[in-house]
Amino acid sequence: MSLHVKCMTCKKEYLLDSGDPEYRKISSGLSKLYICKTCSMAMKEEAILTTGINPNMLDPKGHDKLVP
Repeated sequence: MSLHVKCMTCKKEYLLDSGDPEYRKISSGLSKLYICKTCSMAMKEEAILTTGINPNMLDPKGHDKLVP
């Protein structure tokens, strides 16, 4: 089973298979928006450059690992 989706940023169409994590979010109704991996990485890099904060340095529980 697969879903046809369109990236909300670049407007390209993609086919998501049932093994993709985004497939579950969209098919269950948790999200109606899709951003392709290329656009997602571009936005992530822009956010890192703009804020100076790398998300890989943050703890998933919300505790910052950066020590001044």
